[in-house]
Amino acid sequence: MQRIVTFKIEEDMLAILDRYARMRRLTRSEVIREAIERLLRSEGIEVPKRPSPPRYDPRAPLIEIPV
Repeated sequence: MQRIVTFKIEEDMLAILDRYARMRRLTRSEVIREAIERLLRSEGIEVPKRPSPPRYDPRAPLIEIPV
């Protein structure tokens, strides 16, 4: 189950985060989760595997093409 967490961040850091997320086509939350997981693993803390995010933007319209 995912929980909502609120934190403060400097405006310039948020702008960098948003640019990075757009470049990788990820949400802010996805980037932050990845960063936290990497930090914990680098400290030797075992982090449970989670399913990989879809390779598409779930907010994008779905186009079905009959074949």
